[in-house]
Amino acid sequence: MSRLNLFLQPGTSAQQDQLPGTCQALLDYIAANTGIAGTTLFNGINFGSATPSPDNQNLPWFKTDSFGNPLGLYSWNGVAWTGIASQTSSGPSTSRPTSKTLGLQYYDTTIGGLIYWNGTIWTTVSGMVGDVKEVRAPDIGTALTNNPGWVQDTASIGMVIGGAGPANGAIAAHAYGSTVGEEAHTMLLGELVAHSHTEVYATYTGAFQNGPQPAGVLPAVTPASTGLPVASTNPSGGGAAFNLMQPTTWLWRLLKAQ
Repeated sequence: MSRLNLFLQPGTSAQQDQLPGTCQALLDYIAANTGIAGTTLFNGINFGSATPSPDNQNLPWFKTDSFGNPLGLYSWNGVAWTGIASQTSSGPSTSRPTSKTLGLQYYDTTIGGLIYWNGTIWTTVSGMVGDVKEVRAPDIGTALTNNPGWVQDTASIGMVIGGAGPANGAIAAHAYGSTVGEEAHTMLLGELVAHSHTEVYATYTGAFQNGPQPAGVLPAVTPASTGLPVASTNPSGGGAAFNLMQPTTWLWRLLKAQ
């Protein structure tokens, strides 16, 4: 079985250097002038963060970052070092690497997703900055914990998303970020559909050609009479606002921030 053989390699000190007078100072001096060797070749495999020399391009390269975190296995294709498919390290959220470099990936088994270090925070590999998605979770805190790098899209809470842009057939133009519509609406007179009502006449006891007429019958007023029959329409409705909302289920809408 191959193994990595590391060993200490002495450095070169200035001729005028003198040994320190205390044990701690001596240890510090030795540490400062001692290097670790044996990381370049891993029993015939290039190993470490430094790009292998041309003499070793015939050997695979187990590449790490400057902290020793594995980045992948590479091979020389005659032009450049290219990655060989390998398995990403994994574990719970509490075991995410503490020493990391830009691009380091980790499969978080707690949230069930692949994340990477973007130089500032851990964020999901899926999604680009500005992407929007809806997720199911018991509360917004859980939704954000399960989707690192995302924030709640507060600007669109309670709204349906539409495509911004110029007019599209019968659809009017809508600028990015603009909002339209209302959840409930009270109709105005000008919005009513043209219609007619049945008139109901009260009993009229004025002067008629043929005497008093019963309610609902248009009387014939005598030529000498100046009175008109009393009439009204049947009132209906309460004027309350009505719901315009389509059948909807509410989820948490998130925005990829990083």
